[in-house]
Amino acid sequence: MPLQRATLPQEIVKAIAQLIRRGEWKADEMIPAEKELAAMFGVGRSTIREAVKSLAVMGVIESRAGEGSFLRQPSSEMLAGSMMWGLLLSERNLEDLLETRILLEVECAGKAAERRGVDVPDKLVWIVENMKTSFRDYARFMALDNEFHVLLAKSSGNVLYSTMAETVQGLVRTWYSATYDIPGTMDKTIGEHLRIVDAVRDRDSAAAKEAMRAHLTQAGSRLRIALE
Repeated sequence: MPLQRATLPQEIVKAIAQLIRRGEWKADEMIPAEKELAAMFGVGRSTIREAVKSLAVMGVIESRAGEGSFLRQPSSEMLAGSMMWGLLLSERNLEDLLETRILLEVECAGKAAERRGVDVPDKLVWIVENMKTSFRDYARFMALDNEFHVLLAKSSGNVLYSTMAETVQGLVRTWYSATYDIPGTMDKTIGEHLRIVDAVRDRDSAAAKEAMRAHLTQAGSRLRIALE
């Protein structure tokens, strides 16, 4: 079934997605070899190679040494990968991410302040203190930042909030490291986090929501500046 204008890997990705939706490719099955896919879609092997690499990044396909490439079982990781692919293709979807973060994480912060366990404030402080010593290590700083937000979501007591927050943080890792080159970003991030910690420690739901909204709004502004 050759594609008429399949000159871009994205077109191959879309075509493969249709095969999966129709059930022609099933989870845990090995996908056809590169040469066979090239003939199937009527494109060069380099185009297939790029498309398969994109699907692997998205978490849809996994490579097994000595065996080949296999279609993975659906998971939250695959959801994050699919959303990430959409974000990379559309600046408009970046604004959707910022909006979703505010809707989700502001509520998580409020619920965490109401329902948190007694050890949560100390755990949040531990994360922030480690962020202070990670200014030269962007990857660690980002990982701790993600951990901070996921812990708040888990402390909300809502399993769906926690799952969605983990997915959103996967997307955050894709974009927000770009802001670290802006002078003062890390200091500001830590200060904003500490205001959230104070509100959660005081079990002040309204203050926690306000502090989280302010943090996400400022973080979004920094990201827009970085991308410009």
